[in-house]
Amino acid sequence: METSGWFLTLYLTCLPSCVVLSMKRIIVNYSSQNLSSVPTDLRSSTEDLDLSLNHIQTLKRLDFHTTPRLHLLNVSWNELQQVDVYTFNSTAALQILDLSHNKLQNLSRQLYLLHAGHLRFLDLSSNMFSVMALGREFVTLEHLRWLGLSATRIHNTDLTNITNLTLRTLFINAGGTKLYEESSLTSVRAEKAVIALSNSQIDGKMAADAFVSFKELQFTNVINEMLFLEELRRRGSVRTVSLEISQVRSSWEVLTGLVNTVLMSSVQRLSLSDVTITSMRNNSDVILEHTLDHLSITRASVTMFIFNQEEVYDFFINMPARNLSVTQTPIVHITCPASVSKIGVLDLSDCALTEKVFSRGPDQECTTLTGLETLILKGNNLRHLKPLTSRIHLMNSLTHADFSQNSLTYTPEQGMCMWPPKITRLDLSSNNFKQNIFKCLPTSVQILNLQNNQITTVPADVPLLDALSVLDLTANRLLDLPSCLSYPNLQTLFVRSNSLHAPMPEALHTCVRLKTLDASHNPFICTCALREFAALVNSEATRRPALILERWPDTYVCSYPESWSNSTLQDFHLPEVSCNAWLLSVSILIPTITLVIAVSLFCNKLDVPWYLKMIWKWTRAKHHALVSQERAEDMEGIRFHAFLSYSQKNSEWVKGQLLPKLESGGLRVCHHERDFVPGKTIVQNILRCVEHSRRSVFVLSSHFVQSEWCHYELYFANHQKVTRGSDSIILVLLEPLPSYLIPSKYYQLKSMMSRRTYLEWPQEGAKQTLFWANLRAALQANLPIPSERDYQTF
Repeated sequence: METSGWFLTLYLTCLPSCVVLSMKRIIVNYSSQNLSSVPTDLRSSTEDLDLSLNHIQTLKRLDFHTTPRLHLLNVSWNELQQVDVYTFNSTAALQILDLSHNKLQNLSRQLYLLHAGHLRFLDLSSNMFSVMALGREFVTLEHLRWLGLSATRIHNTDLTNITNLTLRTLFINAGGTKLYEESSLTSVRAEKAVIALSNSQIDGKMAADAFVSFKELQFTNVINEMLFLEELRRRGSVRTVSLEISQVRSSWEVLTGLVNTVLMSSVQRLSLSDVTITSMRNNSDVILEHTLDHLSITRASVTMFIFNQEEVYDFFINMPARNLSVTQTPIVHITCPASVSKIGVLDLSDCALTEKVFSRGPDQECTTLTGLETLILKGNNLRHLKPLTSRIHLMNSLTHADFSQNSLTYTPEQGMCMWPPKITRLDLSSNNFKQNIFKCLPTSVQILNLQNNQITTVPADVPLLDALSVLDLTANRLLDLPSCLSYPNLQTLFVRSNSLHAPMPEALHTCVRLKTLDASHNPFICTCALREFAALVNSEATRRPALILERWPDTYVCSYPESWSNSTLQDFHLPEVSCNAWLLSVSILIPTITLVIAVSLFCNKLDVPWYLKMIWKWTRAKHHALVSQERAEDMEGIRFHAFLSYSQKNSEWVKGQLLPKLESGGLRVCHHERDFVPGKTIVQNILRCVEHSRRSVFVLSSHFVQSEWCHYELYFANHQKVTRGSDSIILVLLEPLPSYLIPSKYYQLKSMMSRRTYLEWPQEGAKQTLFWANLRAALQANLPIPSERDYQTF
């Protein structure tokens, strides 16, 4: 399975970009299904098909006739022995074919390739080919860019039929090769050769041809002495410019010897990956007379526990290479070069370095990396920014620094930061910085990456960064847009994926030179607070072509409230009246006041207040009758519901309307013309009637206050209310009676009219029904039925 993973790496690294894109598509996976043949239920839409790790022995003529869109086919790690000539007759779109690790036996009889002329990737390695004699069918593969082969014997005429092809990569698995004739590879036209070594004597012969035939060369499965380098040591000048060596297992002595050998050759780029060092004895000093353009070491490890680490660090840091890369390797320190270094680009990513890197001592900084232009310390154990700046501040040529993916912090307690004078690009992303970081930045920086930190705001009192043109604050915790007052020349601002709910547009007004803004993927709260910002960015996006809003408008979406959820800011709009408090107040108050006035006038015209007042009186009377039931003993001697008191000049209204309306409703009324007892004085009759009546009804008018007897009746009734209660007197106002018309002797009447409500007789007929209902409700009570004896004693 290691080989399978390695071939997948080859797919992704050696294929042209268009082929790599196809590899990203979803694969129909029948891998490891214990199949003995190709499934018969393949859909016509199938584009990528994985049949690896099964037991398929034969590919038949009709196996893929239902998959005309087939683009990738992987049949590796099966027991394949035969492929029908017409197997791929229906797959004109097939570009990637892997038949490696099978039991195919004759490379000169792969006739199925005659119907696979669009192949760009073909892997036939790790089969049972005895000789690498390619048949005429390979001539037809005009689009082929990657070819993988292997055989027991390789002769110098075996590859003749691919000399017309221009390959990107030729892969030779020499693990099982026993014979190799010189010049067998010299006829192949390919930019790069990848050779899995056999670790036998034939490796030297293959390497000799490879060094003079290919500009790019990669050796894998390298063990111990690296004999294949003898030809490089002997010739020195070769065609190979870039040399990659992977899956290396060797001693430190052999490894350093390899580097020195490459330094003395014409090879300009050396890459070592997956290196395991088994012994650290016999250190070799690096040769300084020659210079490499690029040296890369990836995933190196040492199996020994005790060794002189400083020798390892010194060997690499003193390397005469313009670009030095030591990545994904657990080194905890790197020393300072002994002399002025030629290194221009230094990449120490994904190691275990701390901020003590390069230091010579507590008071002595590194002074020999003055030519360094790019420093990459991504993915290490850096924690404090200020000590780190002390390590690099003497690198006078440094323009680009990448300290991302660490655990860096900065607080004023760490002290003032000391940066190199020419640094223009600074990557501090994916650390633990807060807003204090803006007080520890180089004034020369032009491009600043602070994404994925913990910054909540950009302070206003920070040093002026006049050169800053690009500021990336993506994936922080910003609550508002930063002001450009400290960055007057800012042209590009990224605040994507922050916590911008309702950013203030004033900040954008300070960014007069801003050309690109990305504020997408923020949780915008689409209320009045966001209205001005939304209008501004919408206006800028449509009317100011100089400002580019990245990802506008689809990723500028409201998150709240529910009514605007998932709506874009382009569609978000609230009317002015809903956001302006004064305008909203005026728009509400004016119609409300107008309505109130109109309703008041209308009600007044229809006497609605009078009706309401009368209904209220009727309701109170009914309620009072329910809650204040008189006891039976209190009603003894009461024969009448009411005693009427009125002026004789109002008798026509009393006899014509009042008496009939009350008595027709079942009320017993004491009327002096009818119920006064002859022979008794008027005063005696008045006292008797008031005493035997539950209520006294006074019909008030201007004539009433001029009647002397009415005055007596009011006087006696007023004294009687002491025993009956305050509601024993009912006033009926027959006509308007101003207080100045009431004589002074009627002071009790004035007092009652000022403190008690009274019933007004309405002139309109429609209102009189409610008047009578109120009066009857006030008088209604369950009086005992008078006996014959009562009548006699009355």
